[in-house]
Amino acid sequence: MLSVAPEALAEREPIAADLVTVAVPARDEASSIGACLESILDQDWPALQVIVVDGASRDRTAEIVRAYARRDRRVELLHNPAGTIPVSLNIAQRAARGRWFVRVDAHSSVPAGYIRGLLHHLQTEEWGGVGGRKDGVGITAAGRAIAAALASPFGVGNSRYHHGRRATTVDHVPFGAYPTALIAEMGGWDERLLANEDFEFDYRLRRSGRRLLFDPALTIAWHCRQSIAAQFHQSRRYGRGKADVARLHPASLQPRHLAAPALIASWVAALLLAAIWPALALIPFAAYAIALAGASLAVGRTLDWPARVRLPLVFAAMHLGWGIGFWEGLIQARTRKSPSSLARPPSPLVGEGRGGGLLRAAVGGVVWQALSFFAGKALVLVSTVILARLLAPTDFGVVAIALVFITYADVVTDLGVAQALVFLPPDRRRNDAALVVCLAVSGAFVAVAMLVAPLAASFFGHPEVTGMFRVLSLSLLLRATGQVPDALLRKGLRFRPRTIAELSRALLQGGVSIALALLAFGPWAIIDGYLVGCAVWSALLWKAVGYRPGRSVWHLRGAGLRPLLAFGLPAAGTALLLCLVFNIDYLIVGRLLGAQALAYYALGFRIPELVIISVFNVVSVVAFPLFSQVRQDTTRLLRGYLFGLRVQAIYGVAAGVGLAMAAPMIVHVLFGPRWGPAIVPLEALALYAAFRSLGLGPHEAFRGIGRPDLLVKVSLLRLAVVAPALLIGAKFGIDGVSWAQAAAALPLAVVMQVIASKVLRIPFGAILSSLTPALAVGIGVAAAMAPVRFVLVGAEPERLLLAIVAGVAGGAVALAAIDRGFVREITKLVQPQAGVPLAVGAE
Repeated sequence: MLSVAPEALAEREPIAADLVTVAVPARDEASSIGACLESILDQDWPALQVIVVDGASRDRTAEIVRAYARRDRRVELLHNPAGTIPVSLNIAQRAARGRWFVRVDAHSSVPAGYIRGLLHHLQTEEWGGVGGRKDGVGITAAGRAIAAALASPFGVGNSRYHHGRRATTVDHVPFGAYPTALIAEMGGWDERLLANEDFEFDYRLRRSGRRLLFDPALTIAWHCRQSIAAQFHQSRRYGRGKADVARLHPASLQPRHLAAPALIASWVAALLLAAIWPALALIPFAAYAIALAGASLAVGRTLDWPARVRLPLVFAAMHLGWGIGFWEGLIQARTRKSPSSLARPPSPLVGEGRGGGLLRAAVGGVVWQALSFFAGKALVLVSTVILARLLAPTDFGVVAIALVFITYADVVTDLGVAQALVFLPPDRRRNDAALVVCLAVSGAFVAVAMLVAPLAASFFGHPEVTGMFRVLSLSLLLRATGQVPDALLRKGLRFRPRTIAELSRALLQGGVSIALALLAFGPWAIIDGYLVGCAVWSALLWKAVGYRPGRSVWHLRGAGLRPLLAFGLPAAGTALLLCLVFNIDYLIVGRLLGAQALAYYALGFRIPELVIISVFNVVSVVAFPLFSQVRQDTTRLLRGYLFGLRVQAIYGVAAGVGLAMAAPMIVHVLFGPRWGPAIVPLEALALYAAFRSLGLGPHEAFRGIGRPDLLVKVSLLRLAVVAPALLIGAKFGIDGVSWAQAAAALPLAVVMQVIASKVLRIPFGAILSSLTPALAVGIGVAAAMAPVRFVLVGAEPERLLLAIVAGVAGGAVALAAIDRGFVREITKLVQPQAGVPLAVGAE
């Protein structure tokens, strides 16, 4: 443990005249304010200004403070009618006369050398803020259990200020100490926040380039809540506050902040699934119960029995309170004015301050895109499972047929101008031109679709598809209306509103489809739900952007249409070719093998699409604007490309191999025995997704450096390889088509990386080195899951759960053996660097 050595303090004695302002926000703290003030006034640093800001207390808090002020001139009492902590802190800051500003909460006390220790670090001018370890003090049995839970990683994650044992840089310090001038420079605490105002302040501080130091030798005795109900309400309030901060600063979210909300989301999804498969729905509840029991046994060993028996309830209250509060905060944002609408103007992403930069912007984008992905795809998976049990395979097949041509048209309805908006400098008239192009082209496609619907239906031999095709074509116009606001949000790396739009679309599309399926609408249930989802998606995107078309929106002369089309047309051509390549299997299966075969094939493709390919799409949405911003910086472009390739390949291969090994169990457990013909396609297409992950990166990189024309050539090559392979495979049914996809994906991935090596000037050996860990992880997953699939006998839900656990363990062991630095590099993306050596007291 690092601490402040007394001899070091003697060598660097602080200036005695340095006045320190201690701010104590207090509201209804009559029972603890006296002990708090005694601990502050007993400090061995006498030059103090102690400001207690009373937040409209209803007890004797103000009266007690006045008594202290009469006895000691260092104590001052100020009043805050608003009653909120950030307002109290700002009042104290404006009244501060000290060079240093230290916050101490009214229900805590500090040791005699606390302020001297803080200043020992602050006076080095290395740190923007300093804080110590917050040790919970429990009086009741529940209070002691709460204090123990707060000091455990299972209770609070990697919040080092609760349980850290060594000095390090952190993302947040409790009751921090800062230079008073720096607080004024940062604008003080955000008074719109009812909770988490300290974390939000520290985040802005770090964004400005300053660092925060946590020193566990500086302990704070903090009186935690003394009942389980009170702890639940506090955690719920903190969760709501974290949602507010997340809307203001998406990149501030850490994995520990999302753990409890993810737990709640998994339980809700399980409850929705319970009506279909109760055994599978028990998995998230059982997993949490096992983790809860293990953590309670480990943490409770030092507690007395009354506290020990309450510990599981305390953990549950903390997690449920935080998770529920977080979702409440997000939902309430849609019914009241969001703090994000009042947020400070965003800083530039490139070259921002000393601590800004694209990396944090990328992490923030990925966080919101990942939230959109996991929650959205969970909704899609749940709705697919339910619809698969409500509708016949043929119903799925005819809808898939109708969607084939619509999918092709959808990728070119904007002629690529939306992608051009992301790449080109911002311009209002250019936005107008892009909107007109989207509406005009999509309207033309709708008209054509109405006319050619009978021809499309006859191509597949299903005349009943004609009406569905015409109705589905309306989705082209609906989606076109949202292309421009979506592009503007991507350009600004504003992924939170995109996440809200995507989740809303998935929720309403699934809900409407299920409701209509229960009303016996048949395949029309899926179509109507799809249209509702598209309309909601577009409306929410428009609500999130400030751009509105002007009166001269239809006047394209001088609107910058030429550069839009110069970039957009090749991009649209590439997207069409890629769509043809990645969906030509649907054309071939639907045309040659029929609607029912297409249903089985589509279901087999749906799982790897949700689990693997959609993850790549999440990264792609963030990667394109990032590559476009660093295209002139060769070093950053190379590092970003190799790191992204390594991460995506490890995930893609591990998930693909795992899905292939678990395919029979997945199909039987989730969809039922009648979907058995989808097992072999799932096996092959999961490996196809794994092989495809090895060729990722060039698409976003080529577009990001302004060379979408390269993708046209690559797409033509891919089409020339894939189409013949699938036609040959179709002679062997959907199994043959699936394995043909997998067989073509591997050599194409190699070709893509060879081209990327030459164009981006990245050594091919470096690319191979980035892919090596993924191959090792794939072998580890397969070896671990093989006994479960081929040897173990038992109920399939239990075997599926065991196979997942074995696969994760096997992949983790393989990754640790071949690439130990991977986890460390990922960790650096989501938390500040740890273990920074200190000027004094280092061991």
